[in-house]
Order: sequence, then C-alpha cells, then structure tokens
Amino acid sequence: MRKKVSAALITLSLLIATYVMLLTYSSMDQKPMPAAVNGGMDLTAWNFEEDGAVRLDGQWEFYPDQLLTQQHSLSTAIAGELTPAMIQVPGSWLNQMDTIGMATYRLQLQIGDSGAVYGLKTASILISNRLIVNGNIVGSSGNPADKQHYKALNKPYVSYFTLQPGWNEILVQVANHEFRVGSGIGESLLLGKAEQITGLRDRATAHDWVALTAFLIMGLYFIGLFSQRRNDFSLAVFGFVCVCIAVFTSVSGERVLFDAVGPLPFWLYFRIQMVSTVGVGVGFFLYVYTAFRPYCFKWLTRGGLASGVILALLNIGFASQLSTGLFRQMTSLYVTISLLYATYVFVYTALHKVAGSGYLVVAAMALNALVLNQNMNVYFGVPIYVLPPIEPFLVLLMLALLMSLRFSNAFKKIEELSGQLLQADKQKDDFLARTSHEFKTPLHGVLNISQSMLGDVAHPPTAEQREKLQLITDITRKLSQLVYDILDLSRLKQGEMRIVPAPIDVRSVAEVQVRFYSYLCTENHIQLVNHVPAQLPSAFADENRLSQVIGNLLDNAIKHTKSGRIVITGREQGGKLEIAVHDTGEGIEPQDLPFIFEPFKSLEGAQHRGFGLGLPIAKQLVELQKGTLSVASTPGVGSTFTFTLPIADQRREATLSSSYSSPQAMLKEPEYSFTTPYYTNQSGKHTVLVVDDQYVNLKVLLDALQALDYHVIAVKNGNEALEQIDQSGRIDLVILDLMMPGMSGYEVCQEIRKRYSMLELPVLMVTAAFQPQYKVAAFQAGANDYLPKPFDLEELKARIGSMLAMKESLGRAVHLEVAFLQSQIKPHFLYNVLNSIVASSYTDVERARKMIVDLADYLRGSFRFSNAEERIGFAEEFSLVRTYVEIERARFKDRIRFEYAIDEAAYGLQMPPLLLQPLVENAIRHGIGDRLEGGMVKMTAEQSDGKWRFVVADDGVGIAPERLKTLLERADTDEPQGVGLRNINKRLKYEYGVSLELESELGRGTKVTICIPASRV
Repeated sequence: MRKKVSAALITLSLLIATYVMLLTYSSMDQKPMPAAVNGGMDLTAWNFEEDGAVRLDGQWEFYPDQLLTQQHSLSTAIAGELTPAMIQVPGSWLNQMDTIGMATYRLQLQIGDSGAVYGLKTASILISNRLIVNGNIVGSSGNPADKQHYKALNKPYVSYFTLQPGWNEILVQVANHEFRVGSGIGESLLLGKAEQITGLRDRATAHDWVALTAFLIMGLYFIGLFSQRRNDFSLAVFGFVCVCIAVFTSVSGERVLFDAVGPLPFWLYFRIQMVSTVGVGVGFFLYVYTAFRPYCFKWLTRGGLASGVILALLNIGFASQLSTGLFRQMTSLYVTISLLYATYVFVYTALHKVAGSGYLVVAAMALNALVLNQNMNVYFGVPIYVLPPIEPFLVLLMLALLMSLRFSNAFKKIEELSGQLLQADKQKDDFLARTSHEFKTPLHGVLNISQSMLGDVAHPPTAEQREKLQLITDITRKLSQLVYDILDLSRLKQGEMRIVPAPIDVRSVAEVQVRFYSYLCTENHIQLVNHVPAQLPSAFADENRLSQVIGNLLDNAIKHTKSGRIVITGREQGGKLEIAVHDTGEGIEPQDLPFIFEPFKSLEGAQHRGFGLGLPIAKQLVELQKGTLSVASTPGVGSTFTFTLPIADQRREATLSSSYSSPQAMLKEPEYSFTTPYYTNQSGKHTVLVVDDQYVNLKVLLDALQALDYHVIAVKNGNEALEQIDQSGRIDLVILDLMMPGMSGYEVCQEIRKRYSMLELPVLMVTAAFQPQYKVAAFQAGANDYLPKPFDLEELKARIGSMLAMKESLGRAVHLEVAFLQSQIKPHFLYNVLNSIVASSYTDVERARKMIVDLADYLRGSFRFSNAEERIGFAEEFSLVRTYVEIERARFKDRIRFEYAIDEAAYGLQMPPLLLQPLVENAIRHGIGDRLEGGMVKMTAEQSDGKWRFVVADDGVGIAPERLKTLLERADTDEPQGVGLRNINKRLKYEYGVSLELESELGRGTKVTICIPASRV
C-alpha cells in the first residue's frame, strides 16, 4: 500500500513538474505585440526584421450571417447600413451568433513601408474560410458559402501578398454548417515578411512530420516485433498506441495527411481524429494490463477499456451529432486519464524494480507533454510548433533504451539458459548412456529366455504361446537395437565416435547386410537385392560404421515397405562412390523430407510415421566419413537414400593400421604383401585355412599358428579359399573374415556348408563388426564360432584348439562307427547263409562245404580288422569283397554275376577299411537282388590324373533322382540309408576331403565312384 501511495505522489509530482516546465517554456521570450482595437491595428512601429511576425490578435469587426466580399459593401456598412459587432480573435463566435452559420471578419492594418512581400499564415479557422486582402482573394480552405454551396476543409495555409502604405483591409469569410463544437478563427493569424512566414510554415510542417514519422515507425516496429514474438501481446498493443498517435498527428496541426493523400471529407477527417484520440487512451489501458498485469487495477483497466470502446463506437457512428464541447472535453479527459494511469503504473513498477519501467516513466511524461501541447492548441489556440518536437525523440530514445535493455536481459538469460541447457543435455546424455548400459543385460535376458522357450523340445509351446513368445522376442530385439542406437547417438553428440577408415569393399559389406535382413523380411514378401558391382573401387571408410549405415537404411526401408523390392546399387560418380538404397515402399511426403534426419522425429499426417534414430545416426556416420546422405522420395512409389564415400587410393592404404590388438600385428613396412595361397609348415599336425583380404591380418595368424605346429594355408579372398577346399587334401579348420571383396565371408561359409557339415569342417568367423546382427548372420551362414576384432591371440588359440578337438572327436566317432561295421554280423544275412548251407547239405555236399569255407573266410576277414587300425591293404579289402560275392553267388547261383578290372599296382595300396565291400554289398542287395533275373556287379580300380578311381557299378533297379539327392545327407527320418554309405562318405571327407560320386538311372543301374589322391594311398 505504501508503494501505491508513493507511486501516486511521484506521478502527480512528475505531472506537475512537466506541465510547469512546458507552460513556462511556452511563455518565455514572448514579446509584447500590438493588439487590434475596434477593428484596426497600427503596425507602423513594428519592425518585422527585428521583431519577427506579428499575431493579428484583438478586436476584429464581425459581420454575422454575411459574407462580405467587395469594398463598396463595407463602405455601405460604414455608412450605417450594416453595423459591425466586435469579436475577440482568436475565439469562437458563439457569443455573437449560433455556432452553425457564416460570417465575415474584418481588420484594417496600417503599414508604414511599401514594396515588401508579406505573408499570412492561418491555423484553425472552422470550418471553411476565404482570405481577401485589399479586395483580392489570396487564400482559402474549403468553400465558405451558404449550406447548398458550402464545402468544409479546415486546412491551414499560407498566403503571400503586398500591402500599400497606410491602411489595408483584410477580410476573412468563414462558414460552418456541421461542426457544433466551435466556429470562427480558433487560432491566431500570423503576419510577417514572406520569408518569415515561410519559415513558420516549414517549422510547423516539420514538427508534424517528425512526430508522425517517429511514432509510425515505432508503431510498425513493435507490430513487426510482435509477429516474431507472438507470446508477448503487449508489443502489438504498444505498436497500436504509436500508430494511433501518428494518425492523430497527421490530422491535427498542419493536417499533413491532406498533403499526402489529398483533401478528405470533413465527416471522415473528423472521425479519424476522434477515433485515433480514443484509440490512444484504449491502447494505454490495454498496454499496462498486458505488460504489467500484477501492478494494475483490474477494475480501472476494465472501466477504461469499456469507456474507450463506447467512445470509439459513438464517434464512428454519431460524430456529427455528438460534436459538442462537452463530448470533446470528455474525449480529451479520457486520454489524459489513460496517460496518467499508465504513468502511475510505470512508476509503481519502477518502485518494484521491474526492468525497463524507468524508461517507460520518462516516455510517459513525454507523451503527457505531447497531450498537454495538443490540449493547449485545441482549447487555447497555442500553436503546436511553439515547442520543438522533443517529445517524439524522447519517446523513441526511451523505447530504444527499453528494447536494448530487454534484448540485453534476454541475451543474458539466453546465455544462462544455454549453459543450463548444455549442462542438462550432458546430464541427459549421461543418463541415457548409463540407463542404456543397464538396459542391455535385462533385455538380453528376456530375449534369451523367450528364445529358449520357443526352442523348448521337452515342453513345446502351443501355437498361441509361440506367437506371443515370438512377439516378445521381436519387441525385445527392437529395444536392444534402440539401446545400441542411443549409445551411438550419445557418442556422436559428444564427439567420441571413433572412425578408423580403411579400403573397404562395399559389395561384401552390403552382401552381409542383405543376407542378414533377408531373414527378417521373408514373411513380408520383400525381396532384398544387392546390385553393387563386384568391380566397384574400394571405399575409404570404417568397415563397422559403413555396415551400420547400410543396415540402418535397410532397416528403415523394410519398416516402411509392405511388399516389393529393396535394391542396393553402387557406382563411381564425380570421384566418389555413390551407394543408393531404393525401396518400393510408401514414400515420404515432400514437406516431411527436411525432418526425417532429426532424432525421434514423428511426422504428423495420415500415416503418422516416425523414423527413430536409424536415419540420424546414418547421416552423422556418413558425414564423419567425409560423405553426404540425401533422400529422394515419391509418395506411394518409394524412396531412395543415397550416400557418398571417398574412394580409397594407395596413399590412404599406406596409412592404415592393423585391426588386431596384438603388437605383433604392426608391420614394419606398410607395403608388405606376399603371394597367395601361402603355405607354412606343411608337415604340421593339423591343416588350418586362413582367409582374409588384409595381408596384415594374414601375417598375424600365420605367425601365431605356425608356433602351434599347424600347417597353415593363407589366402586373400573367397575364391582362393574355395579352390583350396575343393582340392584333394584334408583341411581341419577354416578361419574366415566376414568382410572381403568380391565374395564375402558369408557366401564362402555357405559354399563350405554345401560340401561339409559343421562337424566335418569347422569354420571360425572373425570380423571387426560388433553389432549382434553380425553374429547372427555368421551363425546363420554356418559358422561354428564367432570372434570379433580386435581379439587377443591367446583367445584365438584357445578357440582354434577347441574346434580342432571337436573335429578329432568326430574322427574318433567315425572310427568307432567303422569298428561297429567291422564287428557286426547281419543276423538276416547269417540266417540266410546258414539256411542255404543246410539245404545244400542234402543235395550238394561239396557246395555246402564251399559255402562254409567262404563264410568262415568272410567272418575271419571281418574280425581281423582292429579298432585302432586306420589303414589296410587293398588286397585284403578285395579278398573280403570276393568272399562276400562267392557267398551271395552260392545262395543265388547264376542270378549274380561279378566282374572286376584291377590294376596290378592297386594291390599294394593302403586305404581305410570297409570302403569298397559295403559298396559291393549295397549293389548286390539293393541293386540286382530285387530283380528276378538278377544282374551284374562290376568293380574297377585304375589310376589317372594323379588319382586312384575305384568304381562299383551294377545294372540293377537304379535309384530315383529325388532319393539320390538325399542318400548321403544326414538322416532326419527312419528311412534306410544303405550299408554304411553315409559312413563311407564321412570317412572320405575326413581322410581325403572328397565325397562319394553317385550316378544312377531307374531300371539301368547305379555307379558309385571313389576318387582318392594317389599321394594319399
């Protein structure tokens, strides 16, 4: 309460001080001037050069309801026909006649000099007038006449004329037929030399233009500022106040609006003047309410706004009817009260130390001075230009200081908030990183548990449970990927993302991603195609991050494609590599394209689609690798994301470092290379094939494995690897890099699995990629194990030893199976042979004896093989074959025919036992044994092209093509697979790296071929 009283007292003091200073200044240096007495003024003693212009104030002759124009009419009036009344100028004729009407003012001037050009400046002569000097019309404003010919204007003007020595006559014809507030000469007429009057006119006009321009520019500035800061409505209100002041200034004083747009009808001019006046008051009430609401009186604000609206509506609709002195005074009082109230609020806020309120106090006092000046002009006829136009400049200065203070405070606030925001953003990133790390373990736990439940054989889930578990798995996998994306985004924002560029084959990287994501979109009828050319130059990029970019783009394409194709293409363009991912999905609206690379951006619209973190991370990763990422899309047709990468050259290759962490991996010379395939320690216990496109990595593995007494074969690409695998000779383990030019490790592993099972030839996949999907891709390709780079060499050795031990266990299992085949006696076969011996003993004793001897030889040959014996002579194997054939011929007589063609050198060969006898047994039992007429079995052994070829052929029933394809595969059913055929094939792969060759045709027979390197038997 104390502050309110203090604010009121300060406001009153400031107002009094302002008014006193203004009145004092306006009355200073006012020289005494001659006054007109009884219609005459003597100016013979007035020195215009020294004393300046003179005000023609005093008693003028007044002729009501008359427009006298000729000298003889005045002479008649002097003769007594017309008696003039005396009227005080300036002033209204209200005491002499009705406000509405017409009259003539007459003044006689006595001038001492002659020949000079004089000027007369009018101000406010209501409402139209005509100036006549010595019978000559020298100026007019409107057309003073009767009501029918009357035309209102009320525009100040300047007239120039000459005066004669002695007495001169000045007539002013005035007419007013619509303005009830006042009539007649309202302000002083100024007479002086021409240059003096011109100076006064210029001063008055400049005063109005300065005020008009200042307030108009400031008003438009505040309104424009509001268009940029829509939350601060006070800016628009203050701009409205300034515009209203500018409009009022244009229709008061010199009425400069008429100079700009031409004469206006009085009804429009008057309404503009009154409405703009009320608008100033309404604007101040509204401004203090919007800018300083806590410091306002709501009741006074509401009352002021309501009163202002009523006054404005009355002026718009009934300005002419309400043009009375009382109504005019009410309007002036309303504006004055609004300014006083605004000044009080500004002072009150200044006492509360509100920023910028002091400037507003000064501006409000300047506006009060402006209002006082206008009131003095309206009610007392004081010219507006008596005071220099300091009010507009003072208001502008205060507002400029106010805005600079606001901007300065806003800048400081922004600096503080920016610091807080950066700190909060860092804390947010730290929180996200920590939270993401904490999320990884439980998410992986949920994922593993749901996957184990899906694969539970003992308690398989129902179809509904399986669907829900699969949904849980998919959601958990997406959440896990989101966790990794958040971690990557955090590292990117903090500049901690490490990029290690190296020459990278883009096609192999794309192939791995296509293979992996193909598994994710098999149910969506989406075809993923890798059309990156194999001969495309290498990219100078980070292998891991390039994979991540392609993976993110593929994931985004799959997410927004319901069916169709997703194609990856690549080309060399403008000295860079240009890789594009094109999909046939739903596309992106043109207005949404600028926002798709913003993290977690959701696009409003019918689809309401979001892009998560994949695209922003991809864009930043591409830019980190000196490339660009762009998008082109057509809604309903598809999208194409295109990114560029620099091309690798020899200079860049020379700067590369090894992917391995071991110090041994660092080369002494960056140009180090060697010819592949490269062989070391060919007498080693195990053979390991190492496949990598980097000579550095090959060198590291060669040195590490050579110390373990391994025979190591090093090759640099997938084609060389497959050539080594297809060659005769046993390979015990393949160490395969996932990312290689031409044929990726993924494709090489798939080709290996077409030839060998995971137990027959283990594959250890190594790669610098660290995302979980790469592990999944490696295992889906058929890898036994996965090791990310950089790795510890001790861990590598341990994993190699584990897989070789597994392969040795397979070998022991194969030999145990051989031992079982060696020792087993087919009950059905033995039963049939014994029955044949018994039957023959009654009819052919010699035949029975021979069968007994053959059976004894067969059994002795079977039992002679030891479990630990890995090689026997071909002669022993062939002897067992012949014994078996003789037993079968004894049973079936001439139905079985057996021929053979054996090179003499073959009898000295050493080979695994039971390779050929089971083949002959299969041919007899399943080939010709099912035919009534029997058939022939032929066995050959010959050497050609460095290989021994053993062929067992029959002309029996043959094998159906579909059966032939699966005969040597692992049995998943209970169907018979033949006598040891799978075992023979398994041992051939294990011992020699070759497989059985089967040829058959239904009704024509079957041929089984074994090719063994001559150096291995």
